[in-house]
Amino acid sequence: MSEILIAVVLAAILTFVLADLAGGLGTFPNERWAAAIAMVCLAVWIGPGLLRRYTGDASAALKAVALWLAIFCGLALLYVYGKDFLISLGVNVP
Repeated sequence: MSEILIAVVLAAILTFVLADLAGGLGTFPNERWAAAIAMVCLAVWIGPGLLRRYTGDASAALKAVALWLAIFCGLALLYVYGKDFLISLGVNVP
């Protein structure tokens, strides 16, 4: 499986070099390419291990997904409303 990850990373490097030389790839900006390739690399790296770990244990997989969703939602709420909350507590936030 690590060979696939290495191939994806090398393809990503090649894509970034070509995109930089060409000034971007069409209307799809380089930042979007970076995000898309990073997500593919993470999926290739993490996915098989997670599938193996939770094989036959759907309730544990659902609990793990719910936990990570709660963490991400909490961070998103903190990002959106954190400054206003701190100001309401009397904290001097620049």
